[in-house]
Amino acid sequence: MPVQIEQKELADVYREVGTSALVGLLIGRRKKAQPAIIREIQRHPVSLDILHIDLELVDMSRPLTTHVPVILKGKSPIIEQSESVLTHGLTEVEIRCLPTDVPAQLEVDLTILVDADQTLHVSDLMVPPEVEVLTDPETVVAYTTSLRQPEEEEELLAEAEAELLEGEEVDREEGEEESAEEVEE
Repeated sequence: MPVQIEQKELADVYREVGTSALVGLLIGRRKKAQPAIIREIQRHPVSLDILHIDLELVDMSRPLTTHVPVILKGKSPIIEQSESVLTHGLTEVEIRCLPTDVPAQLEVDLTILVDADQTLHVSDLMVPPEVEVLTDPETVVAYTTSLRQPEEEEELLAEAEAELLEGEEVDREEGEEESAEEVEE
């Protein structure tokens, strides 16, 4: 059913609840608000004003499936020491629970990232027991990538050059052996 809502009022509600919280709809002359959840938002490409919103009425006694944002919490020691950079891969997860149990967000604790090249998965999220996460538990939420220091890069380059030179010497020696064999024949 089409409903018109003032732009400012809608923007305020959306900013407050996002797509994971219930909103109460007073439609027509009804005295009791009907619970609904925001399913989709369409925005103007330039002004980003909300053009259209899809709402779904919710049965409070039945579980619903929705998406909630993933929030990174805490500080990783390896990031704080500037030895790695953090990449945030997954920004939301799909969940299933009763409408009253839908969390505003799910958090992942970054303090467990203590090594370079370490990964956090959906299975590492802090999830309330009444919420079922439908997103694959092995999906990457965030990961660290080590930063190489200039000295390390120079060492790696020197090792690569040494290996290359060794390879050329072996090729040269093999070529000399083949030439010697041809001369003997």
